[in-house]
Amino acid sequence: MRNKFIILSCVLILFSKAATSQQLMDVTINVDSIHAIIETLSSDSLNGRLTGTAENLKAALIIAKSFQNIGLKQVQGLNGYFEKIDSIGNNVIGLLKGKSKPNELIIFSAHYDHIGTLKTNPHPNFRRDSVAEEYDTIFNGANDNASGVSALITLAKYFSIANNNERSIMFIAFTGEEVGLLGSKFSAKQVDENAVVAMINFDMIGRSHFEKSKPYMTGCEYSNLINILNRNLKKYDLKKYGRSFIESDPFKYENLFWRSDNIPFVHKRIPAHTILATSPDDEFYHHLKDEIQTIDCNLIAEIIKTIIIGTNTIVDATEKPTRINDYFFRKR
Repeated sequence: MRNKFIILSCVLILFSKAATSQQLMDVTINVDSIHAIIETLSSDSLNGRLTGTAENLKAALIIAKSFQNIGLKQVQGLNGYFEKIDSIGNNVIGLLKGKSKPNELIIFSAHYDHIGTLKTNPHPNFRRDSVAEEYDTIFNGANDNASGVSALITLAKYFSIANNNERSIMFIAFTGEEVGLLGSKFSAKQVDENAVVAMINFDMIGRSHFEKSKPYMTGCEYSNLINILNRNLKKYDLKKYGRSFIESDPFKYENLFWRSDNIPFVHKRIPAHTILATSPDDEFYHHLKDEIQTIDCNLIAEIIKTIIIGTNTIVDATEKPTRINDYFFRKR
């Protein structure tokens, strides 16, 4: 079966080095492609992508194939694109080497696992209702977190074609998030914290909490990453983005900063934050109805553009976020 979302259009070959970022975004950030990624990963055939299952491995293979077709490099020491984690499966990792500062690293990430089915989780502490159960038993996880993986793959495609990253960029699809951040905990142990300049993690970006198509970021008080992103957005288009387009986490009482795959990296003082759009009180969160029909792919496309524009000075190595500050460690 042809994976239509991983095939790069021949049109992209026609892009010269002089092509603007806006032109390149217009071509590479395709709503239909985003939809196809989410539809594939949230299909019934993957049975909710539960950690450690054969279907979870199938999802990993789909993502690895995407990385390969995009042209991401394999990281030395891994099994292809797979970072093997005993008993739970694999993280999927691809790399774009930096031009002038290849030893400095930016990480983009998203988890691809979800919570399985009513059969694999017969008594889950998850949201469910009798109407959904009558017709469906699969927690498809379209928003949580096939949406984040769609951003990860699309960003990889964009930066691969742009071919102008001065720092290296690593793309990581984590497994095991839903069972205790196991994939990110494992991966964080492997990285050199002094090499990682910043990490941006994507989770639940397919349905918006806000009226406008905008994201929010967790843990903004612990580094200046959000300031850099918003300043670059303001400079790019003040009318569209204003002065603080990316919002600070409005749900701090939910402790989202500590519940996502960024946190194992935060403990190494890496400025690692999660980008979201959906409320943790969303009606379809961990629900049988979290399906492709509920996803706003235009929202995801806009968030991807936001991150490309916002990270411009980090990618071109003219700016570096501050490390996680002491306030975080005192608070903990």
